[in-house]
Amino acid sequence: MTTTYWAADIETMPREHMERLQFELLAETLRSCLQVPHYREGLARVGADPRDVRTPDDLAALPFIDKSTLRSLQPWGIQAVPLEDVARLNATTGTTGLPCNIAFTRSDLDNIGELGARNLTAMGLRSSDVAWQCYGYGLWIGGSSLDRAYERIGATAFPAGPGRTSLAVERLRDLGVTVISCTPTFALLLVERARAAGIDPATDWNLRVGIFGGEAMTPAALARLSEAMPAGFRAHNTYGTTELGGPFVAGTCEHAAQQGTFHVWADHHLIEILDPDTGERITEPGVRGELVVTSLQRQGSPMLRWRTRDLTSWVEDSWACPCGRVAHPKISWISGRTDDVLKVRGSLVMPSQVEDVVCSTAGTGAGWQLVVDRDPEGLRATEATVVVELVAGADPEVAGELADRLRDRLGIRLPVVTAGPGELPRYEGKARRVLDRAELADVAPAVAARLAVDDHRPSDAMAR
Repeated sequence: MTTTYWAADIETMPREHMERLQFELLAETLRSCLQVPHYREGLARVGADPRDVRTPDDLAALPFIDKSTLRSLQPWGIQAVPLEDVARLNATTGTTGLPCNIAFTRSDLDNIGELGARNLTAMGLRSSDVAWQCYGYGLWIGGSSLDRAYERIGATAFPAGPGRTSLAVERLRDLGVTVISCTPTFALLLVERARAAGIDPATDWNLRVGIFGGEAMTPAALARLSEAMPAGFRAHNTYGTTELGGPFVAGTCEHAAQQGTFHVWADHHLIEILDPDTGERITEPGVRGELVVTSLQRQGSPMLRWRTRDLTSWVEDSWACPCGRVAHPKISWISGRTDDVLKVRGSLVMPSQVEDVVCSTAGTGAGWQLVVDRDPEGLRATEATVVVELVAGADPEVAGELADRLRDRLGIRLPVVTAGPGELPRYEGKARRVLDRAELADVAPAVAARLAVDDHRPSDAMAR
């Protein structure tokens, strides 16, 4: 693929020039933050003078903001401009609690279109593409942001939103759609429904690019999805949050997509990767930590050291991508969240680790869940069971193989319980992979009943 740029001057800027630009923009951001009582009081509390922040080490002296703090500041959050300058208010999804309102000026909305155009161009999109857009609308920012990006590059877009799967699998065939934007879980659901309707995505669809985001997904899961698509299909990853201004904080180029990394747009986002327990800055490649982001060009709701809770790492060529975007650093795809980590029999387990093993094991289907026993004393889990669908005709021994592979990956042996095709829930938005027993009973009562029966069998029979 030939590398193309939407804004070549800023995308190919030398790193040293970008670092100077970042701290010029940071000074403006800090002046804007002084208009917000929460920031003003926080800076005063730690004795930080915005005029003294000139290096990353200086940034470390500034206070964080996180989701719990943002919720406590609702309904108006951290609005830094008068209401008459706010063009739009979006809200977070509320997946982990009270939705939070985030303000956008007209300049902020223009920047969403600009960053989206950069992302899409780096992914190889062009004005001749036809896109099926499945991210949600309403108060959430995902769908409207993709619309802005498609409009900016001149592509033809269908604002379908999530759901309507039967219509989607037919339209993807009948309209010659070349691009789809959705969660990876929804894409897998579309593949499953297409096959059930006698439509083969590999031959009946014309998709060549998938723009996936909204949830963590492992390379193994993306590989499984790509295998179902037409020859030459490329799965790309985009990352962002409503708090940070939309889904275009980072995105893949053709090299990053193969590598499992994405570029952070450094003229809009100053990032740190920190040890989530100590707060110490991580600089070594491959060491996982929490992504912390300071916005550099946000007017409505600027974010100062936003704790995303998302886990990532620097990579060996973070500042040397062959695509030429050397000043926009690459980080690894999000592997999970600090609040997703489960403690099972004293060992830490992440759902992304389980997904990677499930999706790379032949014979497993699209549905899987991590079912936990909640600890009344505060830990996320004391026991967990992997429930996984097997494809029709799969060897029952797949469950034993999966249990062995999970033990090798996690260091502990988790029970594996199998389900038939279609017995586990499907997700049109963000997947909920971790459920407790009561939640599983609500969405898959037959499977929950079998799981309860298995509890009374000898422990070595659980990992079947």
